[in-house]
Amino acid sequence: MKFKLLYFGDILINPKKRAQHISDIRMQFHPQLKKLLEHRPWDNMTQYMLPNATKSPITTRHVGGIDWNPIITPNLKLLAELDIQMMHPEIIGVPHSDIDNRLKTLFDGLRAPQNEHEIGENTPRDIGPIYTLLDDDHLVTKTTINTSHLLSADIFAQCRPHSPDSVFVLIDVNVRVAEGTLENLPFMI
Repeated sequence: MKFKLLYFGDILINPKKRAQHISDIRMQFHPQLKKLLEHRPWDNMTQYMLPNATKSPITTRHVGGIDWNPIITPNLKLLAELDIQMMHPEIIGVPHSDIDNRLKTLFDGLRAPQNEHEIGENTPRDIGPIYTLLDDDHLVTKTTINTSHLLSADIFAQCRPHSPDSVFVLIDVNVRVAEGTLENLPFMI
């Protein structure tokens, strides 16, 4: 089962308000994942998510007074392979492009918070459950990363002021089943 996620904005290496920065990244993925759950076979997952969960294994996490609904969870025995295309306006190979720390920040933005200290103070609490790709990043079994120079930095000017940390990221997600169960049967295709 495959799908794509898009991210556009800053991926900071060591932000002063790390929890809020990670939350801002999560909130770009939330509407995409919410939309994904409207389509087959993903719509089957809503039966495992609170507050309307009707079946076990329930996948919702309750952290910091917010319901977090990860898509890929150990409860459903799902794993992820990620193919990441990261484009930025910098010339490739300059010291500013710290790829390993940018990936760590991106991975944190793809997973549900593990405790309330990982939730930014401006995280919306009144929109219902927030969807994340991963319950935890240990569910990623394979990652490939390709960085390239974004030849038209004008795209950044259209959305927000340009920053040296601005990137456009395309993530191809391949969902794999770790162990077949009745709950994850639709994802074995």
